[in-house]
Amino acid sequence: MNDHGRRIVIESGFETAVDEANRAILGEGMQTIARIDVRDSFERDLGRDFRRYVLLETWSPDLAFDGLRHDLDAGTIFPATFAIYELADGETAIMAKPLAPVAVQPEWRRHSPGLARIADLESERVARVLDRLQHVSAGAHAAPAA
Repeated sequence: MNDHGRRIVIESGFETAVDEANRAILGEGMQTIARIDVRDSFERDLGRDFRRYVLLETWSPDLAFDGLRHDLDAGTIFPATFAIYELADGETAIMAKPLAPVAVQPEWRRHSPGLARIADLESERVARVLDRLQHVSAGAHAAPAA
């Protein structure tokens, strides 16, 4: 994990990776609330070409509901972002960063223990999504049983 989040590389093509990510997100009880096609945006807004790159904004409605009951100002911390982009060798990278950076600050966690618990649950869900994606990728290249 770096400042941008946790990054994995899977041996799947871009479209397959996006589909698998959406399935894994749903499998963890999360929902995709926005999909931003970065490549199309750069082409449309700047007239510039770019590799295939998608941002998925996700959240867990149940955790967001509980969190907003604790603090109505906390709405900006709930979306988790997944960045999915193609690499030159045919693999696909997936970056994920659960919740806003404020959620990991010690002072914030001390003052909002209920929200900190919710942030931890969401972080666990995001980690499981990435784990699922790594296992799907590894299983896709396994040799068939004899």
